[in-house]
Amino acid sequence: MSSPSSNQEIGLEDQLLQKSVDGTFSIPWTHRVRFTHDAFSEGNDVLMAVVPEDMEQVRLCTVIDEGLLEARSDLIESLNQWQQRHSPRVQFTGPPVIIPGGESTKNGWSSFETVAAAINDQHVCRRSLVLIIGGGAVLDAAGFAASTSHRGIDVIRMPSTTLSQGDAGIGIKNGINAFGVKNFLGNFSPPLAVINDLSLLESLDEAHWRGGLSEAVKVALLKHPPLLDYIEQSSGRLRSRDLSAMETVMLASARLHMDHIVNGGDPFENQHARPLDLGHWAAHRIEAISQWSVPHGDAVAMGLAIDLEYTVRINRLDRTLVDRVVGCLRSLGFLGSCDYLNDGMAVLKGMEEFREHLGGRLTIPTITAAGTILELHEIDSSIMLEAIASVNELLSVES
Repeated sequence: MSSPSSNQEIGLEDQLLQKSVDGTFSIPWTHRVRFTHDAFSEGNDVLMAVVPEDMEQVRLCTVIDEGLLEARSDLIESLNQWQQRHSPRVQFTGPPVIIPGGESTKNGWSSFETVAAAINDQHVCRRSLVLIIGGGAVLDAAGFAASTSHRGIDVIRMPSTTLSQGDAGIGIKNGINAFGVKNFLGNFSPPLAVINDLSLLESLDEAHWRGGLSEAVKVALLKHPPLLDYIEQSSGRLRSRDLSAMETVMLASARLHMDHIVNGGDPFENQHARPLDLGHWAAHRIEAISQWSVPHGDAVAMGLAIDLEYTVRINRLDRTLVDRVVGCLRSLGFLGSCDYLNDGMAVLKGMEEFREHLGGRLTIPTITAAGTILELHEIDSSIMLEAIASVNELLSVES
C-alpha cells in the first residue's frame, strides 16, 4: 500500500493551511432619500425610479400604519391604481399588511411576527421588496422583520410623520422595545431608499405634526445653527400647520441627519460617540417611564432641556442659549405639563441604559455653543438631578 502523497505532490497550496488568516472587505452603498408630493399619483415616477433597473419583475409586499390608514382611507386605492399603471412589471405579493402605529407597535413581538408571517405566507423572497408606509415605530418594527426574514429583504421606506421624515426614517436602524428599554432588540440595515411624501403630513394630529420639530431643533443646535433661526422665525407658521414651512424644515433636517450617516465616518455606530443623540438618554427613559404614552418628539424636547440645563450648571454653556431653545420649543407646542420628571432618580437610571445600549464608556453629547459639540464622559449625578428638577419645575409653569 502506497504512503499518502505530500501536500506539494497533490498541489495543495500551503496558504490554504494557514492557521491564522485575516481578510478585509467593504460594500459600497448609496443612501437614497427622495422628497415628493402624492407619490402614488399619475405621472409621479419617484417610487419606480428607486427600484433597481435589473429587477425585471418587482414583487412588492406592502406594510401600512393602521393610524395612517384611518386618516387616509384613500391610500390603498391610490396604491392599487399605482400598481395597475406599472403592471405587469410590479405585482403585489398579497394584500397590504396592516399593523398598529405608535410606540406600542414596538412593544413585544406582535407586529414583528405579523409582518414576518405575511412575508412567509405571501412567499416574499430575498429578491422581492417590502414597502413600509407609516410612522417611525412602524418603520422600526416592520423593518426589523424584513431585515431578518431570509437574512434580509430590501426595504423602501415611506415615512408618514414629521419625526420619521426628518430623522427616524432617514436612519439605517430597525428595532423593537424589550425589558422596558427602547430599541433593546434591533439591527442596522440600510433601506434601499426613503421616499418622503410630504402630502402624508397633512393628515397628522397635532402631536405628530410637531413631533419632528424637536429633532430638527436638536440637529440645528449640533450641525447648522441657521436652521434654528428659521424654526424660531417660522414657529407661528409651523404651529398653524403651514406645509411650506414644514417642508423647509423637513428637507434641512433630513439632509443634516443623512449627511451625518454618510459622511460622519461611523454609520453603524461602532465607535463610542453618537453626537446626534443630544437629549436622547433622558428622552428614551421618559418614554419608558410613561409606558410609551409620551410621544418621542415631546420626550426629546424634555431631554434637550435637561442636557442643556446641565451644561449650563457645569459652566460650559451660556444661559442665554438655553432660554432661547426653551422658548423656541414652547412656541412650537413642546414642554407642556408633565409628571414624568417628578422622580429624578428614575430618570437618571436612563443614563446607564444609554451607555449599555451604545457600548463602552459613557458618552453624552452636548454643546458649548450652537454648532459646537462637546462630549461628556463623566456626569455629576447631583448636578444632573438638579437639572432634571429645574426642567420639571419649568413643565409645571404654563407656556
